[in-house]
Amino acid sequence: MKNYLTELRTVIWRTAGARYNAARRLKRKELFSTISLTFFSVISICLAVVQKIYAPAISKVSGLDDYLTTLSILSGIFLLAISLMEWGSRNGSNADALYKNAEDLNSLQRRIKQELFKLDAVSSSWDKCSAFSIEYDVIQSRCDVNHDPLDDQHFLAARRSASEFVGENMGFVHATSIKVLWFFSSIWYYLLFWFISVAALIPVFTGIDFFNAG
Repeated sequence: MKNYLTELRTVIWRTAGARYNAARRLKRKELFSTISLTFFSVISICLAVVQKIYAPAISKVSGLDDYLTTLSILSGIFLLAISLMEWGSRNGSNADALYKNAEDLNSLQRRIKQELFKLDAVSSSWDKCSAFSIEYDVIQSRCDVNHDPLDDQHFLAARRSASEFVGENMGFVHATSIKVLWFFSSIWYYLLFWFISVAALIPVFTGIDFFNAG
């Protein structure tokens, strides 16, 4: 019975940890999404202002006016795309649901830990074990959003030295690679958008003499 409760507690701890990680990952994704929306909004406005104020200087550079118009249109498309992605993914609400579910699982895990301490002094029944197992299933089913396998792998990478997970045989390099992959998994495409945008603005900054224009 004690072995069963110990194994159940480990499973619950692992699930709760993965869902905490999922909540953190989605919150980071939501933050980068908000920053990106702001970034592309500012670019769209700035491009329109620059195109108006520095029109004489822009006209001296062949094709720059058309290039700025294209950039303005593309920044608007990026803005629309990220807005639709954020609206469809519901990152904020999913993160809240996963965090709350992880808190409930963590509470159950602590109660099982207390029960394990009691077993050393007082005998218990299998009915108690069955009740814990059923409660675990109920808590899991209350959350309609599941964590990604990468969230679980990140939990194992962070707890690889714990006695419960030594059998996973996860080395330092493998654990580090999982942590890096987990961190960038939710933001890599936003970083790609930023890189493309900054690279696209280089011809604008190099083509216009802002200090001597006009």
